[in-house]
Amino acid sequence: MHLGTWLAYMFVSVVIRTWITFKLEFKAEEIVNPERNLKLITFVMCGMGIGWGMGWVLMAPDLMLINRVIYIYMVTVALMGSMFAYSVHKPTFYAFSLPIMIPSLTTALWSIDIFPWTFSVGLATVYIVVIGIAKAFSQTFEETVHLRFRNERLYQDLANERDQSIAANVAKSKFIAEASHDLRQPMHAVNVYLDIVNTDNFAEKDKLLMGKIKNSITSLNSMFNSLLNISKLDAHVTPVNNLNFDLQELVNMLRDLYEARSKNKGLTFKISFSDSHIYGDKLLLQQVIGNLISNAIQYTETGSIEVKLIMQNDCLVVEVIDTGCGIEKSDQHHIYSEFYRADRTRSLHDGLGLGLSIVQRLCNLIGAVVHVDSKLGEGSKFVVITPYLVSSSGESIAIALAPTNPLHMHRILQGKYIGVIEDNPIIVDAYRQTLASEGAYVYVLSETESVLNTQLEGINRIDCILSDYRLSQTTGDVLIQKIRENYNEEIAAIIVTGDTSPSHFNLFANLNVQVLHKPVSFREVAQAIRKVLEVKELQ
Repeated sequence: MHLGTWLAYMFVSVVIRTWITFKLEFKAEEIVNPERNLKLITFVMCGMGIGWGMGWVLMAPDLMLINRVIYIYMVTVALMGSMFAYSVHKPTFYAFSLPIMIPSLTTALWSIDIFPWTFSVGLATVYIVVIGIAKAFSQTFEETVHLRFRNERLYQDLANERDQSIAANVAKSKFIAEASHDLRQPMHAVNVYLDIVNTDNFAEKDKLLMGKIKNSITSLNSMFNSLLNISKLDAHVTPVNNLNFDLQELVNMLRDLYEARSKNKGLTFKISFSDSHIYGDKLLLQQVIGNLISNAIQYTETGSIEVKLIMQNDCLVVEVIDTGCGIEKSDQHHIYSEFYRADRTRSLHDGLGLGLSIVQRLCNLIGAVVHVDSKLGEGSKFVVITPYLVSSSGESIAIALAPTNPLHMHRILQGKYIGVIEDNPIIVDAYRQTLASEGAYVYVLSETESVLNTQLEGINRIDCILSDYRLSQTTGDVLIQKIRENYNEEIAAIIVTGDTSPSHFNLFANLNVQVLHKPVSFREVAQAIRKVLEVKELQ
């Protein structure tokens, strides 16, 4: 009888609390009297507390000892929950907890033997601790909670501003720049060690294994570069290099990168095109198409991925078609936003939601237009209309190009003097070996000002400066400026760094310094030096 009465009371109390809580939550923007609503919540929670306390009074005398212990456990859990949920407002917390605490503590005074007196003392100690912690929480959150209930509209404005700040500053600047730098450093070290490993004496099995390791590292490097793209596009420092290229070259790259990945997932991968010449930036176009293919593979479980490269109005048009899950109409307007992922497919993708945002920005950069045609459950078709001119096979587009240097690229470093600034001796030694093998003379320069001045007095010329950015005492840009001032010449310079914040992009661009972002191989470093020296000779 007592159990039925208690259960009925608790059921009604829970229903009332749930209904009032949902009503206030869904109409938060319409709140005109928050103080009254807060009192209503306090009253409801008091009713819940009375229910727990009433259960103790009604049922404790009739329960066996083991069942009393179970009920105490339930009551303690309820109090712990209230400590976190309601302690931000003292009246609500006490309205809920005191009707529970008082009846349970009074059992020590009952005529019947409910619990030993030591058990009541322990229970009282637990209650005191709960009240103490709740008081501390209340003091911490009281001002914020009162502000929310006094002016909900102001709170919404502040919350929107906070969300924008978190999304723009923390997620982009802090994560991509600082966290990316911390991740790039060990990856760069791995690239260093792999580059200096001599596999000539390895067994064939070990050579094959080393090749697989290098391929995996190359894939990781590509992933890091995808994070870098957002920062570069935000800083407006991504160059557009329009040149003639064969469409077959682009197709071969796409097949090498994505065909195996598609087959591993059981998907059919097809690229259809007609052999032709294109005038545009091949690398940026490859990145646009690659991001669309990656997105298609990610959200396609069965079927196929098809890429069509066609000509419309003498310009290249790209279509990427998949048989994946499709995109809802309501989501199609948001898919190009940074960090956006549809709730329905969130579990299928563990990335940052940057792929389509990069596509949109790259299209804006090269003057292309991208749009999507998709049906839920049937797949998607992304269409990119580029301004890239197309000519038939065997014909080159009549666009004036810069004259090429007749000097072979490999001989650019022959006899050149390269100044290296790096605080890691392993990397210094690898730079020295790599550049010396290309015929260059390497000067290892100190970052200490007095030592550097002494070194520069004995060096007649430096053709290129290769420097890390974050050094133990200073930064690479400071030393590059000092060396340039010493020779009164804008010496070609390259900075190797893991920093990817937009402010650094602008800094290096203003200094006319080429930037390589870690992780990077020594072969890429040598190629970059060749490139800046060739540009210098053409000027």
